This record gives sequence, structure tokens and C-alpha cells, in this order.
Amino acid sequence: MASNAASLNAVRETMDGPLQERCSSPLISFVASSGLTPAVLFEISRILNTGLDMETLSICVRLCEQGINPEALSSVIKELRKATEALKAAENMTG
Repeated sequence: MASNAASLNAVRETMDGPLQERCSSPLISFVASSGLTPAVLFEISRILNTGLDMETLSICVRLCEQGINPEALSSVIKELRKATEALKAAENMTG
């Protein structure tokens, strides 16, 4: 649970400062300025095997456009996936 809190704190910390300082990822800057369609972004996500559905990808892109650190967001998603898998495993053992 400590790593979950650390990941969430990292996301919160990225919300401070001007957008130009917060959006330091070249990929996010490119996506924001390129006008790529959601379908193209989803295809890139699929090729990279992110496991994100269209809605989740859209939320992630909007968060990054608002200045969330992409690495911190990725860490939170990974932690949530681990927690989900742990809950499913616990349910399978008790059910």
C-alpha cells in the first residue's frame, strides 16, 4: 500500500507549476500538437500492448494534457492492475 500512496502523491505533485513545465514528455507534447485522432492513438496503444481500452486511453491522454506526469500515471495504472489481480486471486482462493 505504501507504493500506491507514493504513486498517487507523484501524480498529485505533477499538478503544480505552469503547464509547459508539467508536460515535459516529448511524446505527450507531440500528441498534443499533432492532432492525432483517438482511433490512431488507440491503434498505437494496441500495438504497444498497453491493455488500455479506448475510454481509459482517452482519460490518460486528457490527464497528460492537463499536466499529469506520464511516468507517474503509468505507475498508478500498474499498481491498480496489481491490486486488481491480487483481489481476483484472493476471491478465487476463498470462492
